[in-house]
Amino acid sequence: MIINKKTTFLNSLYMDFLTVNELDLFLKSLDEIWTNELYSKLKQNGLIRHVISKVWNKGQHRITQVFEYESQDSFKKCENILNDAFTPKNCPVLAKFVFKIFNNRGIVVSEYKSY
Repeated sequence: MIINKKTTFLNSLYMDFLTVNELDLFLKSLDEIWTNELYSKLKQNGLIRHVISKVWNKGQHRITQVFEYESQDSFKKCENILNDAFTPKNCPVLAKFVFKIFNNRGIVVSEYKSY
């Protein structure tokens, strides 16, 4: 195993929806939720990458999100920005949805890239 010399902080988030229709509606609302203004603030505070994936396992209505940060300090700053951005007052579109969230936070210790 090769230890990554440039430590990157990751947050993997799973969002489970009650139905496929709710999940699809959420996906159609992404531009209202993840605005250019929000991404700009996150980038200024150390967000490197954000990926949203639709899980296609049979019988699941799940979205996964992966956040990659420059450092632990960047993660903390971005966490505060997201907590503020996703309040009912600042992001009322989220109030339409019922979902469960599971978070997993970690540090990259090994990585393979084919490029």
